[in-house]
Amino acid sequence: MGIDCWAQGQSYVKGRVVDSATQESIIGATIKNKNTAKAVITDFDGNFSIAGSIGDEIQISYVGYSSQTVKIKDNNALSIQLSSNDQQLDELVVIGYATQKKSDLTGAVSSVKADEIVASAVPNPAQAIQGKAPGVLVIQNSGAPGGSTTIKIRGTGTINDSDPLYVVDGFIVDNIDHINPNDIASIEVLKDAGSASIYGARAANGVVLVTTKGGEEGKTRISFDGYVGFSNPWKSIDVMGIEDFALMRDYVQGTHYYSQDGQLYMSKDNGGNLYYDPRKYQLLDTIASSPYTPKSWWDAVTQTGIKQQYNLSISGGNNRTKFMVSGNYYNEKGIVKTSDYQRLSLRVNLNNKLTDWLSLKTNILYTNTDRDLIPEGADGVLKKALYQSPLIHTYNTAGYYSENHPIAMIERNHNSATTNRFDINIDLSAKFLKYFTYQFKLSNYTNFYNRSKFDEVNKLEENFEAPTDLTKVTNFDTRTNKTELNNILTYAYESGKHNISALVGQTIEMSRVYDQETSKKGAPGNSSNYWYLASAYFGDYAYGLLNEWNAMGFISRVSYSFDDKYLLQANFRSDASSVFSKKNRWGFFPSVSLGWKFSGEEWMQSQNVISFAKLRVGWGQLGNNRISEYARYKMMDTNLSYPFGTGLHTTYPGAASLTLGNDNIKWEKTESYNVGLDINFLNNRLSSSIECFVKNTSDMLIQVPVSLSAGLNENPMVNAGSIQNKGIEFNISYKDQIADFKYDIGFNISYIKNKVTSLGTGNEPIYGALLSTEESINDYVTKTEVGRPIACFYGYVTDGIFQTPEEVAASAQNDGITEPGDFRFKDLNNDGKIDASDRTYLGSPHPDFVYGIPITLSYKNFDFYMFFQGQWGNKIFNVMEYYLNSAHGTGNVYADLRSKCWSGTYDPEKSFYPANPQGTVPELDEADRPRNFRASDFYVKDGSYCRLKNVQLTYNLPQKVLKKLQLSNASIYVSAQNLLTFTKYDGFDPEIGRDESNTGNNLYLGVDHGNYPQSRSFMAGIKITY
Repeated sequence: MGIDCWAQGQSYVKGRVVDSATQESIIGATIKNKNTAKAVITDFDGNFSIAGSIGDEIQISYVGYSSQTVKIKDNNALSIQLSSNDQQLDELVVIGYATQKKSDLTGAVSSVKADEIVASAVPNPAQAIQGKAPGVLVIQNSGAPGGSTTIKIRGTGTINDSDPLYVVDGFIVDNIDHINPNDIASIEVLKDAGSASIYGARAANGVVLVTTKGGEEGKTRISFDGYVGFSNPWKSIDVMGIEDFALMRDYVQGTHYYSQDGQLYMSKDNGGNLYYDPRKYQLLDTIASSPYTPKSWWDAVTQTGIKQQYNLSISGGNNRTKFMVSGNYYNEKGIVKTSDYQRLSLRVNLNNKLTDWLSLKTNILYTNTDRDLIPEGADGVLKKALYQSPLIHTYNTAGYYSENHPIAMIERNHNSATTNRFDINIDLSAKFLKYFTYQFKLSNYTNFYNRSKFDEVNKLEENFEAPTDLTKVTNFDTRTNKTELNNILTYAYESGKHNISALVGQTIEMSRVYDQETSKKGAPGNSSNYWYLASAYFGDYAYGLLNEWNAMGFISRVSYSFDDKYLLQANFRSDASSVFSKKNRWGFFPSVSLGWKFSGEEWMQSQNVISFAKLRVGWGQLGNNRISEYARYKMMDTNLSYPFGTGLHTTYPGAASLTLGNDNIKWEKTESYNVGLDINFLNNRLSSSIECFVKNTSDMLIQVPVSLSAGLNENPMVNAGSIQNKGIEFNISYKDQIADFKYDIGFNISYIKNKVTSLGTGNEPIYGALLSTEESINDYVTKTEVGRPIACFYGYVTDGIFQTPEEVAASAQNDGITEPGDFRFKDLNNDGKIDASDRTYLGSPHPDFVYGIPITLSYKNFDFYMFFQGQWGNKIFNVMEYYLNSAHGTGNVYADLRSKCWSGTYDPEKSFYPANPQGTVPELDEADRPRNFRASDFYVKDGSYCRLKNVQLTYNLPQKVLKKLQLSNASIYVSAQNLLTFTKYDGFDPEIGRDESNTGNNLYLGVDHGNYPQSRSFMAGIKITY
């Protein structure tokens, strides 16, 4: 870049900006007079004119080039050359046991940097990846504070645990929920075998690498970042009010409400008897003013959530020692009462250069979390808040809860979990013989988990008299201890056009998990003074279990680059795991990947559109052993008792088989193929990449059914299945600058197709997600079968609603039960009847497309960040349709049900429901004898959505203010999460993951029981660096 400038009467500086390599004009370069703060941009020919005088400093900047400042000394023309800035390509990316320049990558790696993580303003680092890495699906299983997250990298490769491997600062951990996002420097996602096979046996589901921040040489820096905010549900679901509900029950049950002695009663049951019980139900005409019955169960159990987070860090160092100490406090009160969470963490990172050839890194982390748990899912508070009858008292006349309604569930909820976790990592590195480095790496973490549950005395007998149950105190304790030891030897050599590096090493892992459950009954009261075991006096129960496993591996890698254009990387890892028997203990996992930077070829030098271009291809094999540590053993349950003899309640201890062992099980194996193209344009301002991949999993570990006469609780494990995932990923971003206005806009999208290719001998399907309700449903709603994705929804197909008796008589449902107003189900096999053989595929919980759109804008002292995220093509099985679209039981229903349900003729006795033959919901029927609400496409909804996930506006204090305050940086910001959601889904939230009680099972995807939804949050914060 060159500048010709001259002074005219010392009032203007003029010049021209060109590229130093091509001498072509640069359009839109920013020219700023640092003395006056005035700025202009260059025109189409690269010319500019800006007010200035001799002595002024002129700064020239443009995206993709190194900025430079020149001082106007006289009236003579100046010529200044600036070089292209390839910093984006030269940035280092963590790849597992090493780092590599981004431009030299041959595998499929996505990177999320610290500024993107912090801008997400989330408590869990996994949430910060959502929508930012193509090919990576991130779903929050629960919107409750402290809820878990599911990450799927390039599809679901097994029906078992398909979570990725997590590695923090070079050491394998069980998850990253305990990491403070503000401590993270970067997150890399290894997506293909070419990049992930260095982790071999554990990497079949991909690898998430987290690198934490460390100290830097220079002045000690003190940084503070804190925010406070509030949350509320982004959506509400309307159910019937008291009067509409009463009339609906009258329509369904023939239970009229009438006045007697000045009071309104729920009048008669089928026997003509008085139906109203004053100890449980409120009088209809006094409910509105009653202090004992809430106007809305939903409002009674929800609240405005509060969240706050504070981070304080001190960092600095010299050429010998660098340090960083950081503390974090996060607290969130959920939108449902008593669903609270808090986390306190303290991290110390030290990097000591002991000698010129020996260095020591130490990383210590302590984390404490406290979480108040509430019932979620099928038996959850939110489901109950919608379904609960609005006629129910909060308390009965005896002063006890009238039944287990939502308020009782909240106020009786004494279920809290506490974790105390200690992590320590030590990395001793020695350089010798010029080209070699030896690393001794030792890691240990210990996690103490305690969950305490107290059951109050409040269960009522049917006559609503005082309770007879006893209080119960239960403690669940889990202590996890894991140690990892690595010995790594690396070699790096560069000569002329040749650049070679190699790595060999050994890894050892040892894990011990101690589980214990203890309980007692009979604490003297419900007060918090009795929420511990010693307060109870009988009914002792104790259960303990030790899970342990060991693993050992040998790793190797060779990377070679010739002329900075031709790249080769090969990995080989062999692993042994105690999960498998000796004959199948070892697994071998190779990979090879190639890269060609064809933008460096001579025939590419004559053009100036393409700045960088690289073609990548890769192949490799990975393993998975995510099954029970004792799956190969025959398991017995000795905590059983059997009645024997003639004595009343006489029992004797006994034992029974749980499952048969299988000594022949071995690793699941995943073979991966990857082709990628990285291409940047316009001096790297426009960057893009596209990847195509195929991932085949074989020897999938599944449980095969055995005869019921075997008397087993669980079916044995065998290697009997295979799954294929294939897809395309695309990522593009453009960044530029116009004077003081900077912008960076990106878009990524991925398409993934999942297909089961084998389920072993006979290819018998696997059913999951048992849906069992009061009357109508006792079906599995997912089916895994060859030719379809994992866990597709499965059931009957509706074909409208019967209008006349003649239609019923002419159909396959002419069973003497079905009537006009009932669903018509398709007879798919044309056998003249509707039965289980008419069930079929109803849709997949896996999205076809997952995408993200980050937008960053900057103008002078203002920064604006906005991020959209979404998915398209997935289905959700909404179980709430059963409860809220029907009249089963005595629960509440959708507020608009009267306009949706079918009604053939007008009945003045039931005038609440006019004739509605166009209704799409079956006629209200308390018994549902024809099973209208069996598992069918009626429940299967479009789960596609687009969500404005994050918005943040930041004001950075100007330099003159910072100087007065003696600060390096300071800013204030406001932000919002989940501000807007665009979806057709009519449930709480289209972001449906796995039930938290089944987080390791992929047969439960996309089933919505009224799950805890994501909340809309608003926050304000401040950042200060001294």
